Amino acid sequence: MDTDLDRDLLSDLPQSIIESILVKVSLVDAVRTSILSRKWRYKWAAITELVFNDTCLTSGHDKSIISCNLVNFITRCLFLHDGPIHKFELNTTYSPASPDLDQWLLFLSRKDIKELIIDIGEDDWFRAPSCVFFCPKLTHLVLVRCELNPPPNFKGFLCLKHLSLQQVIIPPHDIEVLISSCPLLESLTLSYFDSLELTIRAPNLKYLNLEGEFKDIRLENTPHLIGISVAMYMTDDIAEHFEQCSGCNFDKFLGG
Repeated sequence: MDTDLDRDLLSDLPQSIIESILVKVSLVDAVRTSILSRKWRYKWAAITELVFNDTCLTSGHDKSIISCNLVNFITRCLFLHDGPIHKFELNTTYSPASPDLDQWLLFLSRKDIKELIIDIGEDDWFRAPSCVFFCPKLTHLVLVRCELNPPPNFKGFLCLKHLSLQQVIIPPHDIEVLISSCPLLESLTLSYFDSLELTIRAPNLKYLNLEGEFKDIRLENTPHLIGISVAMYMTDDIAEHFEQCSGCNFDKFLGG
């Protein structure tokens, strides 16, 4: 007869509690729990938050081997994953090849992704595939050193509440359309943009953070805005623009 001492109480916990435990450790350690027992073999594969960072890297001096191991680890985790993925974060100093990243993002677009954070390499850029624009449940999007080209049939991120674009290449008109196509947007961060003239239309926007070279900023239909942070890089070209442009809205924007 089984006694309480013989029971595997940890394995019998509800999956939601097991997941809350696994997401508090690194993904590498979460995957390692698969060796604990037959019951634990795929417990990690149902967690809804996947965070890949430099803790997932193997030790060594050959960068190509380290990068290859990271790509294989991410691909294997996604291939074995069972169920929705609500958060995917890739924050590492190593840059995967474009085909690998495109494949991962296409996979995520079909997994009910809600929070997507991509910050790869120290000097490398990537081009976001069109599938990024077709994640209907996305609420949180952070892209760093990225080229964005919204497709013509893009209808907006109807659930997005937080948008952060840092060192992103995107046509000025497209970024205005992108912002105005997020009706629930509450927090917007734009960093390291050059000579940008921008009109922001966001009826639910509460927090706005701007950093870079901005020629002009207009706020339209932002009745709920309660916090603004602006860090401007005043180059000679920008200063000359302010001196010559009598119609600049920056005084009004800053409350002058």
